[in-house]
Amino acid sequence: MGRSMKVLRSFAAGTCLALTAALPAHAGLTNDVPSCYAANRIAAPQVPYGQLIYVLIDQTVLLDATLQRSVLDNVQAMLKPGTKFVIAEFSAFSQGHYLNVLHTGVIERPIPTSDEGNVVMSRLKDFHTCMQQQLVYSQRLALGTTAQVLKSGTSSLDQSDIMMALKSVSTAVAQEKSAHKLVFVVTDGLENSSLTSFYARNAVRHINPAVELKKVQDNNLFGDFGSARIYVLGAGVMQPAASGSTAERNGYRDPKTLMDLKQFWDGYFSHSNAQLVEFGAPALLEPLAW
Repeated sequence: MGRSMKVLRSFAAGTCLALTAALPAHAGLTNDVPSCYAANRIAAPQVPYGQLIYVLIDQTVLLDATLQRSVLDNVQAMLKPGTKFVIAEFSAFSQGHYLNVLHTGVIERPIPTSDEGNVVMSRLKDFHTCMQQQLVYSQRLALGTTAQVLKSGTSSLDQSDIMMALKSVSTAVAQEKSAHKLVFVVTDGLENSSLTSFYARNAVRHINPAVELKKVQDNNLFGDFGSARIYVLGAGVMQPAASGSTAERNGYRDPKTLMDLKQFWDGYFSHSNAQLVEFGAPALLEPLAW
């Protein structure tokens, strides 16, 4: 029992750190969640998880309280046993900001009921307790990190290399062996890089999706997400303009602009071996689902 209790204490201590400390400097590329199988000296399943949720947050986006709550609620609903989660942030490689994986964790699958008879009873009891704590710890770690990134969003960053970040992330997603892969992108969808800009006069520019997709192809910025499902929340969100028309100062987005933006990203993900399931402009109308 001693080994399992040590793991539980590490969960408790780690939970406090995840909620109160600054985001870690390390890359978060390894599993940050202690294994209950290892702690109780039980042989782990060959496939500890079958689902992946990759949360990618644009640091240049400022979401209101309702949208932030929606992000957290959707992430929490996906954090179940048998799931790997990755929490990452990006903007552009400038002003001290860049694509950064903050935390990676695996919420392990439980022992199949039919196999529990092969485990020492005392270890099995501790294992069940450990698994309950692992789930709570993982949810707090993922949600605490996500909340911190959302609260640190800013409109003061000049660039947002959305496509470069997506292409970089796609490689890791495609390499995953998970049967179900979901990428949750929290972004305004407004590329603003050396390749192209979806802005004009401090407002969203009317883009030609075909022209913009040709730029992506010419610059080799399509990725390969390995048939992942994609959800976008926050599309078209931008701070109201300080000058210009009443509509621009009120932060209005006309339907044609949003439709063209959606068409572009639908084409981008289609060319990147992924399915854009929902394009929240800005809110999701359906919750995340495998």
